[in-house]
Amino acid sequence: MGVRRTAGIVAALALVAAACGADDDDSSSEGAPPSTAGGPTPTTVAATGGWVDGEPEWMGAEGRGGALAESDTADLESAPAVALTEDEFTSDADLSGDDAIGRPEPALPDATPLRAGSVDDNADYQGFLDYLARLRDLGIALRDLDPTDRSIVTVVDPTGAPVAGIPVTISSGDASAIVRTTADGTARFLPAAYSALAAVEGALTASVGEATAEFARGADVTITVSEPRQVLSPVPLDVAFLLDATGSMGDEIDRLKQTIDTVAARVAALDPAPDVRFAMTLYRDEGDAFVTSTYDFTGDVAEFQAALSRVVADGGGDYPEALDEGLAEVLGAPTWRSADDAIQLVFLVADAPPQVTRQVTAGYPESVRLAIERGIKLFPIASSESDDQAEAVFRQIAQATGAPFVFLSYGAGGAATGESTDIDRTDYEELALDELVVRLIAEELAALSGGEVTPPPTTAPPTTNPEGQ
Repeated sequence: MGVRRTAGIVAALALVAAACGADDDDSSSEGAPPSTAGGPTPTTVAATGGWVDGEPEWMGAEGRGGALAESDTADLESAPAVALTEDEFTSDADLSGDDAIGRPEPALPDATPLRAGSVDDNADYQGFLDYLARLRDLGIALRDLDPTDRSIVTVVDPTGAPVAGIPVTISSGDASAIVRTTADGTARFLPAAYSALAAVEGALTASVGEATAEFARGADVTITVSEPRQVLSPVPLDVAFLLDATGSMGDEIDRLKQTIDTVAARVAALDPAPDVRFAMTLYRDEGDAFVTSTYDFTGDVAEFQAALSRVVADGGGDYPEALDEGLAEVLGAPTWRSADDAIQLVFLVADAPPQVTRQVTAGYPESVRLAIERGIKLFPIASSESDDQAEAVFRQIAQATGAPFVFLSYGAGGAATGESTDIDRTDYEELALDELVVRLIAEELAALSGGEVTPPPTTAPPTTNPEGQ
Protein backbone atom coordinates (compact mmCIF):
# COMPACT_ATOMS: atom_id res chain seq x y z
CA MET A 1 0.00 0.00 0.00
CA GLY A 2 1.22 3.50 -0.77
CA VAL A 3 1.32 6.55 1.46
CA ARG A 4 -2.30 7.19 2.43
CA ARG A 5 -2.11 8.91 5.79
CA THR A 6 -1.94 12.52 6.83
CA ALA A 7 1.32 11.77 8.58
CA GLY A 8 2.60 9.71 5.65
CA ILE A 9 6.23 9.44 6.68
CA VAL A 10 7.90 6.11 6.04
CA ALA A 11 9.59 4.82 9.18
CA ALA A 12 12.18 2.16 9.82
CA LEU A 13 11.36 -1.34 10.95
CA ALA A 14 13.33 -2.38 13.99
CA LEU A 15 11.88 -5.60 15.36
CA VAL A 16 14.25 -6.97 18.00
CA ALA A 17 14.07 -10.72 18.63
CA ALA A 18 15.86 -12.65 21.35
CA ALA A 19 16.75 -16.31 21.26
CA CYS A 20 16.54 -18.61 24.24
CA GLY A 21 17.27 -22.16 25.21
CA ALA A 22 20.66 -23.29 23.88
CA ASP A 23 22.05 -19.85 23.24
CA ASP A 24 25.61 -21.13 23.57
CA ASP A 25 25.00 -24.11 21.27
CA ASP A 26 26.02 -23.41 17.69
CA SER A 27 23.44 -25.93 16.51
CA SER A 28 20.63 -23.59 17.58
CA SER A 29 21.24 -21.52 14.47
CA GLU A 30 21.35 -24.52 12.19
CA GLY A 31 18.11 -26.10 10.94
CA ALA A 32 17.53 -29.76 10.18
CA PRO A 33 16.02 -30.51 6.77
CA PRO A 34 12.24 -30.24 6.76
CA SER A 35 10.40 -33.51 7.37
CA THR A 36 9.15 -35.32 4.28
CA ALA A 37 7.27 -38.08 6.11
CA GLY A 38 3.67 -38.04 4.95
CA GLY A 39 3.94 -34.53 3.55
CA PRO A 40 5.41 -32.37 0.81
CA THR A 41 9.05 -31.46 0.43
CA PRO A 42 9.27 -27.66 0.65
CA THR A 43 11.90 -25.66 -1.15
CA THR A 44 14.59 -24.63 1.35
CA VAL A 45 18.02 -23.05 1.47
CA ALA A 46 21.13 -23.81 3.47
CA ALA A 47 20.57 -22.84 7.10
CA THR A 48 23.44 -20.42 7.35
CA GLY A 49 21.40 -17.41 8.42
CA GLY A 50 21.48 -14.13 6.54
CA TRP A 51 19.45 -12.78 3.65
CA VAL A 52 18.35 -15.43 1.20
CA ASP A 53 19.62 -14.38 -2.26
CA GLY A 54 21.35 -11.36 -0.71
CA GLU A 55 20.14 -8.27 1.09
CA PRO A 56 17.45 -6.43 -0.89
CA GLU A 57 17.77 -2.92 -2.26
CA TRP A 58 15.55 -1.07 0.15
CA MET A 59 14.57 2.02 -1.83
CA GLY A 60 15.47 1.44 -5.47
CA ALA A 61 18.31 3.35 -7.12
CA GLU A 62 18.43 5.78 -4.20
CA GLY A 63 18.55 2.90 -1.71
CA ARG A 64 19.13 3.29 2.00
CA GLY A 65 20.57 0.12 3.45
CA GLY A 66 22.04 1.49 6.66
CA ALA A 67 20.63 1.08 10.15
CA LEU A 68 18.21 3.76 11.26
CA ALA A 69 18.11 4.74 14.91
CA GLU A 70 14.75 5.65 16.44
CA SER A 71 16.14 9.07 17.25
CA ASP A 72 17.46 9.63 13.71
CA THR A 73 14.68 12.07 12.85
CA ALA A 74 16.78 14.30 10.64
CA ASP A 75 17.93 11.32 8.59
CA LEU A 76 14.35 10.12 8.10
CA GLU A 77 13.22 13.55 6.98
CA SER A 78 16.03 13.73 4.42
CA ALA A 79 15.30 10.34 2.87
CA PRO A 80 14.59 10.81 -0.87
CA ALA A 81 11.52 8.55 -0.93
CA VAL A 82 9.77 10.35 1.95
CA ALA A 83 10.68 13.97 1.47
CA LEU A 84 7.07 15.19 1.47
CA THR A 85 6.15 18.76 2.20
CA GLU A 86 3.15 19.67 4.30
CA ASP A 87 1.31 20.74 1.14
CA GLU A 88 1.69 17.26 -0.29
CA PHE A 89 -0.07 15.58 2.62
CA THR A 90 -3.61 14.46 1.81
CA SER A 91 -6.41 14.43 4.32
CA ASP A 92 -8.58 11.31 4.68
CA ALA A 93 -11.60 13.27 3.43
CA ASP A 94 -9.88 13.91 0.09
CA LEU A 95 -8.91 10.30 -0.64
CA SER A 96 -10.67 8.62 -3.56
CA GLY A 97 -10.35 5.70 -5.96
CA ASP A 98 -7.65 3.17 -5.04
CA ASP A 99 -6.61 5.36 -2.12
CA ALA A 100 -10.05 5.52 -0.51
CA ILE A 101 -10.15 4.32 3.06
CA GLY A 102 -13.93 4.52 3.31
CA ARG A 103 -14.08 5.30 7.00
CA PRO A 104 -12.39 7.47 9.63
CA GLU A 105 -9.07 6.18 10.85
CA PRO A 106 -8.58 5.79 14.61
CA ALA A 107 -6.09 8.07 16.26
CA LEU A 108 -2.75 6.40 16.98
CA PRO A 109 -0.74 8.57 19.38
CA ASP A 110 2.95 7.87 18.92
CA ALA A 111 3.51 7.46 22.65
CA THR A 112 0.80 4.83 23.12
CA PRO A 113 1.97 1.19 23.06
CA LEU A 114 0.15 -0.96 20.54
CA ARG A 115 -2.83 -2.89 21.89
CA ALA A 116 -4.65 -5.80 20.31
CA GLY A 117 -7.54 -8.21 20.56
CA SER A 118 -8.18 -11.62 19.07
CA VAL A 119 -11.04 -13.94 18.14
CA ASP A 120 -11.04 -17.67 17.37
CA ASP A 121 -13.29 -18.41 14.39
CA ASN A 122 -13.04 -22.15 15.02
CA ALA A 123 -14.73 -21.56 18.39
CA ASP A 124 -17.73 -19.99 16.58
CA TYR A 125 -17.52 -21.91 13.34
CA GLN A 126 -21.12 -21.31 12.22
CA GLY A 127 -20.77 -17.62 12.96
CA PHE A 128 -17.68 -17.55 10.72
CA LEU A 129 -19.59 -19.21 7.88
CA ASP A 130 -22.38 -16.66 8.26
CA TYR A 131 -19.84 -13.82 8.20
CA LEU A 132 -18.27 -15.06 4.95
CA ALA A 133 -21.68 -15.54 3.33
CA ARG A 134 -22.64 -11.97 4.20
CA LEU A 135 -19.43 -10.62 2.69
CA ARG A 136 -20.06 -12.59 -0.52
CA ASP A 137 -23.50 -11.00 -0.70
CA LEU A 138 -21.81 -7.60 -0.40
CA GLY A 139 -19.59 -8.41 -3.37
CA ILE A 140 -16.31 -8.62 -1.40
CA ALA A 141 -13.85 -10.50 -3.64
CA LEU A 142 -11.84 -13.32 -2.07
CA ARG A 143 -9.81 -16.22 -3.37
CA ASP A 144 -11.52 -19.60 -3.04
CA LEU A 145 -10.79 -21.03 0.40
CA ASP A 146 -14.14 -22.50 1.41
CA PRO A 147 -14.25 -23.73 5.04
CA THR A 148 -17.63 -25.47 4.62
CA ASP A 149 -17.83 -28.94 6.22
CA ARG A 150 -14.64 -28.43 8.18
CA SER A 151 -13.54 -31.36 10.33
CA ILE A 152 -11.16 -31.13 13.29
CA VAL A 153 -8.81 -34.11 13.31
CA THR A 154 -7.27 -34.92 16.71
CA VAL A 155 -4.44 -37.38 17.33
CA VAL A 156 -3.76 -38.67 20.86
CA ASP A 157 -1.45 -41.28 22.37
CA PRO A 158 -2.57 -44.18 24.61
CA THR A 159 -2.71 -41.86 27.64
CA GLY A 160 -4.93 -39.39 25.81
CA ALA A 161 -2.17 -36.80 25.45
CA PRO A 162 -2.18 -34.87 22.16
CA VAL A 163 0.41 -35.87 19.54
CA ALA A 164 1.89 -32.94 17.64
CA GLY A 165 3.66 -32.83 14.30
CA ILE A 166 2.24 -36.07 12.95
CA PRO A 167 0.91 -36.35 9.37
CA VAL A 168 -2.63 -37.67 8.96
CA THR A 169 -3.88 -39.06 5.65
CA ILE A 170 -7.51 -38.24 4.81
CA SER A 171 -8.79 -40.54 2.08
CA SER A 172 -11.78 -41.80 0.15
CA GLY A 173 -11.00 -44.49 -2.38
CA ASP A 174 -7.97 -43.40 -4.40
CA ALA A 175 -8.33 -39.73 -3.43
CA SER A 176 -6.33 -38.45 -0.46
CA ALA A 177 -4.97 -35.37 1.28
CA ILE A 178 -2.45 -34.76 4.07
CA VAL A 179 -2.94 -32.67 7.21
CA ARG A 180 -0.43 -32.40 10.06
CA THR A 181 -1.24 -31.84 13.71
CA THR A 182 -0.14 -28.69 15.49
CA ALA A 183 1.01 -28.39 19.12
CA ASP A 184 -2.38 -29.33 20.58
CA GLY A 185 -2.63 -32.50 18.46
CA THR A 186 -5.26 -31.10 16.09
CA ALA A 187 -5.48 -30.24 12.40
CA ARG A 188 -8.31 -28.82 10.35
CA PHE A 189 -9.49 -30.61 7.20
CA LEU A 190 -11.36 -28.44 4.69
CA PRO A 191 -12.68 -30.82 1.99
CA ALA A 192 -13.44 -28.03 -0.48
CA ALA A 193 -9.73 -27.13 -0.49
CA TYR A 194 -8.86 -30.49 -2.09
CA SER A 195 -10.41 -31.03 -5.51
CA ALA A 196 -10.16 -34.82 -5.31
CA LEU A 197 -12.16 -34.91 -2.07
CA ALA A 198 -14.44 -31.90 -2.52
CA ALA A 199 -17.35 -33.90 -3.93
CA VAL A 200 -17.12 -36.92 -1.63
CA GLU A 201 -20.40 -37.42 0.22
CA GLY A 202 -19.75 -40.76 1.93
CA ALA A 203 -17.48 -41.69 4.80
CA LEU A 204 -13.89 -40.48 4.89
CA THR A 205 -10.98 -42.31 6.52
CA ALA A 206 -8.32 -40.68 8.67
CA SER A 207 -5.18 -42.74 9.15
CA VAL A 208 -1.85 -42.52 10.97
CA GLY A 209 0.13 -45.64 10.15
CA GLU A 210 -2.00 -48.61 11.17
CA ALA A 211 -4.38 -46.47 13.24
CA THR A 212 -7.51 -45.48 11.32
CA ALA A 213 -10.89 -43.94 12.00
CA GLU A 214 -13.86 -43.24 9.77
CA PHE A 215 -15.80 -40.00 9.94
CA ALA A 216 -18.53 -38.21 8.05
CA ARG A 217 -17.91 -35.06 6.05
CA GLY A 218 -18.07 -32.13 8.47
CA ALA A 219 -17.72 -34.29 11.59
CA ASP A 220 -14.76 -34.24 13.96
CA VAL A 221 -12.61 -37.35 14.40
CA THR A 222 -10.05 -38.62 16.92
CA ILE A 223 -7.30 -41.14 16.20
CA THR A 224 -5.40 -42.97 18.94
CA VAL A 225 -1.88 -44.06 18.06
CA SER A 226 -0.05 -46.88 19.82
CA GLU A 227 3.18 -45.10 20.71
CA PRO A 228 3.45 -42.51 23.51
CA ARG A 229 4.28 -39.06 22.26
CA GLN A 230 7.85 -37.86 22.30
CA VAL A 231 8.63 -34.21 23.08
CA LEU A 232 12.14 -32.81 22.78
CA SER A 233 13.53 -30.70 25.62
CA PRO A 234 13.98 -27.84 25.14
CA VAL A 235 11.18 -27.62 22.62
CA PRO A 236 12.36 -26.44 19.18
CA LEU A 237 10.38 -23.30 18.31
CA ASP A 238 10.63 -21.61 14.90
CA VAL A 239 8.95 -18.19 14.71
CA ALA A 240 8.83 -16.34 11.38
CA PHE A 241 7.57 -12.79 10.94
CA LEU A 242 5.83 -12.07 7.63
CA LEU A 243 5.77 -8.30 7.33
CA ASP A 244 4.06 -5.94 4.92
CA ALA A 245 6.97 -3.53 4.36
CA THR A 246 5.16 -1.01 2.16
CA GLY A 247 5.05 2.70 2.88
CA SER A 248 1.70 2.81 4.66
CA MET A 249 3.00 0.41 7.31
CA GLY A 250 5.87 2.75 8.20
CA ASP A 251 4.42 4.45 11.25
CA GLU A 252 2.81 1.29 12.66
CA ILE A 253 5.89 -0.84 12.12
CA ASP A 254 7.92 1.87 13.80
CA ARG A 255 5.61 1.67 16.80
CA LEU A 256 6.17 -2.09 16.98
CA LYS A 257 9.63 -1.18 18.19
CA GLN A 258 7.93 -0.17 21.46
CA THR A 259 6.75 -3.72 22.09
CA ILE A 260 9.02 -6.21 20.31
CA ASP A 261 11.83 -5.79 22.83
CA THR A 262 9.39 -6.84 25.53
CA VAL A 263 8.07 -9.75 23.43
CA ALA A 264 11.55 -11.10 22.82
CA ALA A 265 12.64 -10.76 26.45
CA ARG A 266 9.51 -12.49 27.74
CA VAL A 267 9.71 -15.34 25.21
CA ALA A 268 13.34 -15.86 26.25
CA ALA A 269 12.24 -15.98 29.90
CA LEU A 270 9.42 -18.50 29.46
CA ASP A 271 9.55 -21.34 31.95
CA PRO A 272 10.43 -23.89 30.63
CA ALA A 273 12.36 -22.07 27.92
CA PRO A 274 12.12 -23.21 24.28
CA ASP A 275 14.98 -23.45 21.79
CA VAL A 276 13.77 -20.56 19.66
CA ARG A 277 14.93 -19.24 16.29
CA PHE A 278 13.61 -16.27 14.34
CA ALA A 279 13.29 -15.51 10.63
CA MET A 280 11.53 -12.81 8.65
CA THR A 281 10.02 -12.46 5.21
CA LEU A 282 9.20 -9.00 3.89
CA TYR A 283 6.87 -8.28 1.02
CA ARG A 284 5.83 -5.23 -0.95
CA ASP A 285 4.28 -5.27 -4.43
CA GLU A 286 5.08 -5.50 -8.11
CA GLY A 287 7.15 -2.55 -9.33
CA ASP A 288 8.78 -1.93 -5.94
CA ALA A 289 12.49 -2.33 -5.17
CA PHE A 290 11.63 -5.95 -4.27
CA VAL A 291 8.47 -8.04 -4.08
CA THR A 292 9.65 -10.49 -1.40
CA SER A 293 12.83 -10.86 0.62
CA THR A 294 13.70 -13.32 3.39
CA TYR A 295 16.15 -13.40 6.26
CA ASP A 296 16.73 -17.05 7.18
CA PHE A 297 16.25 -18.62 10.60
CA THR A 298 18.98 -17.90 13.09
CA GLY A 299 19.58 -18.09 16.81
CA ASP A 300 22.22 -15.37 16.62
CA VAL A 301 20.43 -12.45 18.25
CA ALA A 302 22.95 -9.76 17.31
CA GLU A 303 23.01 -10.89 13.69
CA PHE A 304 19.22 -10.86 13.46
CA GLN A 305 19.03 -7.48 15.18
CA ALA A 306 21.44 -6.00 12.66
CA ALA A 307 19.36 -7.28 9.75
CA LEU A 308 16.10 -6.01 11.21
CA SER A 309 17.56 -2.57 11.90
CA ARG A 310 18.26 -2.10 8.20
CA VAL A 311 14.69 -2.78 7.05
CA VAL A 312 12.89 0.23 5.57
CA ALA A 313 9.15 0.49 4.82
CA ASP A 314 8.63 1.90 1.33
CA GLY A 315 6.66 1.49 -1.89
CA GLY A 316 3.23 -0.04 -2.38
CA GLY A 317 1.22 2.38 -4.51
CA ASP A 318 -2.31 0.97 -4.52
CA TYR A 319 -4.15 -0.64 -1.60
CA PRO A 320 -3.65 -4.42 -2.16
CA GLU A 321 -0.14 -5.84 -1.82
CA ALA A 322 1.81 -9.00 -2.68
CA LEU A 323 0.53 -11.05 0.26
CA ASP A 324 0.12 -14.14 -1.95
CA GLU A 325 3.80 -13.99 -2.87
CA GLY A 326 4.80 -13.25 0.73
CA LEU A 327 3.01 -16.31 2.11
CA ALA A 328 4.57 -18.57 -0.51
CA GLU A 329 8.00 -17.11 0.31
CA VAL A 330 7.78 -17.47 4.09
CA LEU A 331 6.82 -21.14 3.77
CA GLY A 332 9.37 -21.96 1.09
CA ALA A 333 12.49 -19.84 1.60
CA PRO A 334 13.48 -20.08 5.31
CA THR A 335 15.02 -23.33 6.55
CA TRP A 336 12.32 -24.60 8.88
CA ARG A 337 13.27 -27.38 11.29
CA SER A 338 11.60 -30.78 11.12
CA ALA A 339 7.83 -30.57 11.46
CA ASP A 340 8.04 -33.82 13.45
CA ASP A 341 9.69 -32.01 16.36
CA ALA A 342 9.37 -28.23 16.14
CA ILE A 343 6.52 -25.83 16.80
CA GLN A 344 6.26 -23.67 13.68
CA LEU A 345 4.53 -20.29 13.83
CA VAL A 346 4.15 -17.39 11.41
CA PHE A 347 3.04 -13.94 12.58
CA LEU A 348 1.74 -11.93 9.63
CA VAL A 349 1.59 -8.17 10.24
CA ALA A 350 -0.26 -6.31 7.48
CA ASP A 351 -2.93 -3.71 6.75
CA ALA A 352 -4.01 -4.71 3.23
CA PRO A 353 -5.35 -7.74 1.34
CA PRO A 354 -3.56 -9.48 -1.52
CA GLN A 355 -4.18 -8.65 -5.18
CA VAL A 356 -6.97 -11.24 -5.42
CA THR A 357 -7.57 -10.68 -9.16
CA ARG A 358 -3.90 -11.09 -10.09
CA GLN A 359 -2.67 -14.37 -11.55
CA VAL A 360 0.05 -15.70 -9.27
CA THR A 361 2.02 -18.93 -9.08
CA ALA A 362 0.54 -19.75 -5.66
CA GLY A 363 -2.41 -17.83 -4.24
CA TYR A 364 -2.96 -17.71 -0.50
CA PRO A 365 -5.28 -20.78 -0.54
CA GLU A 366 -2.40 -22.88 -1.92
CA SER A 367 -0.07 -21.57 0.78
CA VAL A 368 -2.67 -22.25 3.47
CA ARG A 369 -3.01 -25.86 2.26
CA LEU A 370 0.78 -26.21 2.44
CA ALA A 371 0.79 -24.78 5.96
CA ILE A 372 -1.89 -27.29 7.00
CA GLU A 373 0.15 -30.13 5.49
CA ARG A 374 3.22 -29.01 7.43
CA GLY A 375 1.50 -28.15 10.74
CA ILE A 376 2.36 -24.45 10.57
CA LYS A 377 0.02 -22.00 12.28
CA LEU A 378 -0.47 -18.62 10.61
CA PHE A 379 -1.37 -15.75 12.99
CA PRO A 380 -2.50 -12.66 11.04
CA ILE A 381 -2.22 -9.35 12.91
CA ALA A 382 -4.42 -6.76 11.18
CA SER A 383 -3.18 -3.17 11.29
CA SER A 384 -5.20 0.02 11.30
CA GLU A 385 -6.10 0.42 7.63
CA SER A 386 -7.54 -3.09 7.24
CA ASP A 387 -10.86 -3.10 5.39
CA ASP A 388 -13.53 -5.79 4.88
CA GLN A 389 -11.50 -7.61 2.25
CA ALA A 390 -8.33 -7.62 4.34
CA GLU A 391 -10.15 -8.79 7.46
CA ALA A 392 -11.85 -11.62 5.59
CA VAL A 393 -8.59 -12.85 4.03
CA PHE A 394 -6.81 -12.73 7.38
CA ARG A 395 -9.62 -14.66 9.05
CA GLN A 396 -9.66 -17.29 6.30
CA ILE A 397 -5.93 -17.84 6.82
CA ALA A 398 -6.17 -18.01 10.63
CA GLN A 399 -9.23 -20.26 10.79
CA ALA A 400 -7.85 -22.82 8.36
CA THR A 401 -4.57 -23.23 10.25
CA GLY A 402 -6.12 -23.23 13.72
CA ALA A 403 -4.89 -19.82 14.82
CA PRO A 404 -6.89 -16.88 16.20
CA PHE A 405 -7.33 -13.70 14.17
CA VAL A 406 -5.41 -10.89 15.89
CA PHE A 407 -6.10 -7.20 15.28
CA LEU A 408 -4.83 -3.94 16.65
CA SER A 409 -7.38 -2.21 18.85
CA TYR A 410 -7.84 1.35 20.04
CA GLY A 411 -10.25 1.21 22.98
CA ALA A 412 -13.23 3.42 22.28
CA GLY A 413 -11.66 4.24 18.89
CA GLY A 414 -12.48 0.77 17.54
CA ALA A 415 -10.31 -1.93 16.04
CA ALA A 416 -8.50 -2.82 12.82
CA THR A 417 -11.47 -4.55 11.26
CA GLY A 418 -13.70 -3.86 8.28
CA GLU A 419 -16.93 -1.89 8.30
CA SER A 420 -18.94 -5.11 7.87
CA THR A 421 -17.21 -7.08 10.62
CA ASP A 422 -19.21 -9.21 13.03
CA ILE A 423 -16.65 -8.66 15.80
CA ASP A 424 -18.11 -6.60 18.61
CA ARG A 425 -16.14 -4.81 21.32
CA THR A 426 -17.52 -7.29 23.84
CA ASP A 427 -16.13 -10.27 21.87
CA TYR A 428 -12.50 -9.83 22.85
CA GLU A 429 -10.17 -8.81 25.63
CA GLU A 430 -7.92 -5.89 24.80
CA LEU A 431 -4.29 -6.44 25.77
CA ALA A 432 -0.95 -4.92 25.02
CA LEU A 433 0.21 -6.50 21.77
CA ASP A 434 3.34 -7.93 23.38
CA GLU A 435 1.24 -9.50 26.15
CA LEU A 436 -1.05 -11.13 23.61
CA VAL A 437 1.74 -12.49 21.39
CA VAL A 438 3.61 -13.94 24.37
CA ARG A 439 0.39 -15.52 25.60
CA LEU A 440 -0.23 -17.15 22.19
CA ILE A 441 3.29 -18.57 22.07
CA ALA A 442 3.07 -19.81 25.67
CA GLU A 443 -0.22 -21.57 24.87
CA GLU A 444 1.39 -23.42 21.97
CA LEU A 445 4.28 -24.56 24.15
CA ALA A 446 1.96 -25.61 26.96
CA ALA A 447 -0.19 -27.66 24.57
CA LEU A 448 2.87 -29.51 23.33
CA SER A 449 4.42 -30.15 26.74
CA GLY A 450 1.17 -31.06 28.43
CA GLY A 451 2.08 -28.80 31.32
CA GLU A 452 2.07 -25.11 32.08
CA VAL A 453 4.43 -22.64 30.45
CA THR A 454 4.72 -19.56 32.61
CA PRO A 455 5.51 -16.16 31.11
CA PRO A 456 7.52 -13.81 33.31
CA PRO A 457 5.66 -10.89 34.88
CA THR A 458 4.64 -8.11 32.55
CA THR A 459 7.17 -5.31 32.46
CA ALA A 460 6.42 -1.65 31.99
CA PRO A 461 6.18 -0.56 28.34
CA PRO A 462 9.15 1.35 26.93
CA THR A 463 6.99 4.45 26.67
CA THR A 464 4.27 5.85 28.89
CA ASN A 465 0.79 6.91 27.99
CA PRO A 466 0.06 10.61 27.76
CA GLU A 467 -0.87 12.29 31.05
CA GLY A 468 -4.43 11.48 32.08
CA GLN A 469 -4.63 8.22 30.07
